Formats: sequence, structure tokens, C-alpha cells
Amino acid sequence: MDETTHKDALTFRLNENNKLLAVFEPEVYKVALDAAAIKEMLVQQNLSDLFLDEKALSRLVQMYNNTNAGFVLEIGERRDGEFTITVAKDKMSAWLTLTPAYGGAPVTFEQIRQSLKEKGIVSGLITSAEIEAVLKEGHATDYLIAQGMPPVPGLDAQFHSLVPEMQERRPQINEHGIADYRNLGNLILVKQGDPLMRRTLPTEGKKGKNILGQILTPKPSQNTPFASDLKGATFDPDDCDLLVSSIIGQPLLIPNGVMVSPTITVPKVDISTGNLSFDGTINILGDVMEGMKVYALNDIFIGGTVEAAELEAGGNISIKGGVIGNSDTNSSMAASFGGKISCKGSVSVRFAKYFNIVAGTNIVIEEYSMNNQLTAMNQILVGKPGGKKGLIIGGTARAMMLVQAASVGSDVGIKTYIQAGLNPHTQEQLNAIDREIETNGKNQDDIKKIITFIENNPEKDKNGLLNKARRTLDKLTTEIAQHQAIRESLLAEISFAEYAKVVVDHTLCTGVEVRIGDQIWKAKEERGKTVFRLIDKKISYGS
Repeated sequence: MDETTHKDALTFRLNENNKLLAVFEPEVYKVALDAAAIKEMLVQQNLSDLFLDEKALSRLVQMYNNTNAGFVLEIGERRDGEFTITVAKDKMSAWLTLTPAYGGAPVTFEQIRQSLKEKGIVSGLITSAEIEAVLKEGHATDYLIAQGMPPVPGLDAQFHSLVPEMQERRPQINEHGIADYRNLGNLILVKQGDPLMRRTLPTEGKKGKNILGQILTPKPSQNTPFASDLKGATFDPDDCDLLVSSIIGQPLLIPNGVMVSPTITVPKVDISTGNLSFDGTINILGDVMEGMKVYALNDIFIGGTVEAAELEAGGNISIKGGVIGNSDTNSSMAASFGGKISCKGSVSVRFAKYFNIVAGTNIVIEEYSMNNQLTAMNQILVGKPGGKKGLIIGGTARAMMLVQAASVGSDVGIKTYIQAGLNPHTQEQLNAIDREIETNGKNQDDIKKIITFIENNPEKDKNGLLNKARRTLDKLTTEIAQHQAIRESLLAEISFAEYAKVVVDHTLCTGVEVRIGDQIWKAKEERGKTVFRLIDKKISYGS
């Protein structure tokens, strides 16, 4: 066993268990020591490469300086270098953690190589030179020593539109759940035989390998076919992965395919053409004259203006010009509407006067709305946000989620009604359901009285009257339950009022009435930019 002595009788020795001991034998004279002095003593005595416990060292300093009694204290030890190799659960990586030697034997390359072999790690290893560099460094924590090669998945079948301008037949919804229909786009037409969409075949992936050398197979690619029943489109006779138009019409992008809606184009609609009705898309290059009717199963595009006519579409209606209806206006500024537009999609128009416009989603008016009745299931937008154009003067504007305009009302106080947060048709439906429930409830009470009477007077039961009454009661009970379910659904729609807004970007004039849900606010003075919403079931407004 190694042993060294100090003139002050502090002795350091390494015992048979490789523990470093400090032995103090009291003397009359001793020199005070601190941790640095003790470490210097260990350097001088070639014991500084051992592991030294700092807490034990502090205790040694305290005991040495404050007692004259002899003691033996373990303050360190000789340690060999250690290492661990950790393998990830997915067998795709392994990490090396290396602890340096303290006076003992360092970790060798052969030890690491043998451990890798025992763990079965044979693939993705770093180079021998890199391992040697880590060993030379002497320590490492979670050092990546092996990395597998993951499989590379192939590409699924892809669908590439060959008509870049075509619109997708789905609304684009923002984070607030509101669709933006300001830009309805232009009418795109294709001819018979025009290419519509190319399908590229799936590609094979690339196999991988984990660090154990096991082969990893990529997930199979999906060979998705074209959608079925693509009306107006067919496959190229020489290429089953190319979709072409089989008719002249408007291409409509759908998931995994394109449909072509039949389209007719006319220069204008007047007495010379007569009313139009078409199970497709109608493209009118010019104007639609007063008294005419136009119906399209899909979209209607109009390049000119519309006078007091009727338009109806199953899709969108886009009018580059304005719409002008007839009006009989009296001194109270009440107006009758001489034109009507209705569609299941959106309406886009430059300006509108004296028209009844009903849209399944949105109404977008570029310049102004004057004495119209506007009804949209989502939003009404008049003008562009931040712009000075965009006036709503007179009439009504009703939408579920948003009514927005640059200015509302006029400086002469024309009555203008704005409503948001209530499906324009919901209240009517709710009232009708309530009447049905009330009527059925009264009938139910009457039937119950009849049943009670017959049960108390069985001799009065003639021709199975009791059974008929009971069947009628069951039917009424079922109908009431069904009406109650519908009523709950309608009430849920009304609850959207808390998300609804009315936004006036510049000027709000007197004579304007704002309603959100069942709350009403009337403008008694002119205001600047104002945003209306419901807070705690009351209309709140501010800039």
C-alpha cells in the first residue's frame, strides 16, 4: 500500500480497496490547511489523478483545523474509466456516455467494440477514428455512436390540374369560420377534348435499415384512382391517366378529379332570347333586361348590368356591372323591389339599387347598396376593408356572421336596417314550430280526455274508438318530440349571435338601426368607425 507523510502528521494512503484515506496523528505543532493546500499536497505526492470527493475534502479541512484527536477519513478513490451504450426503443440510434478514469484504467476501443457486438449493433456506426477521438477526449454524454437509415416512403398517386385558373368547388374558410368570397373569379371554359387533369402513378419507396442491420420496409404508396362519376369528363383513349373534357363547359375542381359543367354563352338576355333555364352554367356577355328570368343549376356570369329581372342559381352569381330595379318611392322613402336575385352560393356585383338579393353564403357589393333588401347566410361585404367606397343607404342588410361597409345610412337620415347574428329564416321557422307544438299539445290534451272518458265508461267504446285514440296520442307524442328536436336545432343557430359583428369603417349616420340577435341599437347621432358585437347579451359598440 502507498503511503506518504506530512510534517504536520497528516498522512495520505491508498488502501487495498483503492480508497484514498487521510490519516491524522495529533502533534503539538501543526500548520492550518485549506482545500487548496491539501490538493497541492496530493499533487506533490502523485495522488492528484485520483477521484476526490469535494464534500469529504471540506470535512477533512474542518476536522483537521478544529480537532487534535486523531482520525482516518476517506476522501477519494482510484476509479477505472466507465461507459454505457444506450439503444433507442426503435433500434434506430445508439448513444455513448463515457466517464473518465481517475488513476485507474481508461476505457479502450476494444471494450467499446465488444459492447457494440454484444448489443448486436452492426449498422450505421461512426468511424473508428471518431470513436478514438472520443476516447482521447476522455468523456462524453449521449454521444451519437450509431444511426440507422429510416425507410423513405414513396409518393402516392398525385393529381395535377392542367387548367390552373379553375376554381375549387369548396369555400375557403378562415380561422374564424368565415368564408371569403370577395373574389369569385372569372368564367373558365374548356372545349371537348381539352386536357383537364393528369394523374401520376405512385412511386416505390426506399428500404431502410436499423442499427441492428434489420431491413425496414416503407409504407406502401397509395394508388388512388380518379374520382368516380366525373360528369362532363372522360379518360383520354390513349392514356388512362389523363382526364379530358367530353363537353364544352366550365371545369370544376373536386377531390381527385375534375367535373365539367355544361355552359351556354349568350350575348344578352332580352325579349329576343326569352327567359333562360339551363341545367349547367350560363355565361351572359352583356345585359339582362327588365322583366327577364334566368335560371342556372350551377353558376351565372353576367358581363353587363341587370335591370328589374329575376336571377336564380344553384351556385354563384357574378355580375360585373350593377343591378337596378324599379322603385315606387314615396315621401317616407319606403321602396318596392323590382328585381330579385337568389342563389345557394355567393352574389358578387358592382352596385345594387332596389333589388331583393338572397345568397346562401355571401353578398359582395363593390361600390354601394341603395334601398335593397339583402339577405345572406354568412356575410355581407360592401366595399373593400379600409376603402372609402362601400355605402349602404336605406333598405335592409341581414347576415348571420358579418355585415361590413365603409359607411351606413345618409346625412338626411334615411332609415337603414342592419342585422347580424340571426339566420333571417330561423325566426320564421321557430315561430312555425312553436305553433305546431302548441297545436299538437292542445290536440294531445283533447285525446287524453277522450281516452280517460272511454276507460271510465267502457260501454261507450264503439268501433274500436279507444285503440284509435291511443294510436292518435302516440302519433301526436312522436310529432311533438320531433318538433322539439327541430326547435333545439333552430335555437342553436340563434346562439351564433355572440360571434356576429357589424363593422362600419368610416361613417355611421342617424336613421340607422342595428340589430344583433334580439338586441337593437338606434343611431341618434353621426359616428365614425364603429364595430358592433354582443357582450353579455347586450350590444357593445366602439372603434
